Amino acid sequence: MKNFDIQLDEKYAQKLTYIQQETDQDTVEAIKSSIELRYQQLQQQKTDQLAKLKQSKFIGCFKGETDLAQHFINS
Repeated sequence: MKNFDIQLDEKYAQKLTYIQQETDQDTVEAIKSSIELRYQQLQQQKTDQLAKLKQSKFIGCFKGETDLAQHFINS
């Protein structure tokens, strides 16, 4: 087991307190569940092809004439 000594600014301390109150969890459990949730999100993104595409720099593709740019300019 690892021990961590962290300091939260007031904003995050209030958010942590809110999570604890809403979930009836102690500090350790609230942090563990937050880590687990983020871990699951990252794992899903890894396997979700649409999520990968949305996060890529890819603009798009479509079927059409191979010289579409030339036809568009001359129109």
